[in-house]
Amino acid sequence: MSSAAQSGSSPGSPDPGVHPVIRNALRISLSAREYKLLHEYVVKRSPSAVRDRLPTPSKFDAIVYSKNRYNEAAIRASLRVFLATGVGLKLADLIIERIRGHSTK
Repeated sequence: MSSAAQSGSSPGSPDPGVHPVIRNALRISLSAREYKLLHEYVVKRSPSAVRDRLPTPSKFDAIVYSKNRYNEAAIRASLRVFLATGVGLKLADLIIERIRGHSTK
């Protein structure tokens, strides 16, 4: 039996050492490809103390592995649209308040 099978980090099962809530939060927030790009960015610009604590992209992929990647991608996209819409509406509200404030004076 291989060490990957003993530790539970095989591609067929998620890493059992990570709390399920944290695993789901990571799964919904970033895809493996996005994490790889973020990891490369952070490794280039962070001190070694931070770099040593970051999981590698392959470890991240093992943590968030799921057979249902389409649903996760849909949730990720819908959350991003929701957040972008909220920020856009707040920005529009701020602009309208500034215009109203300046036109009454």
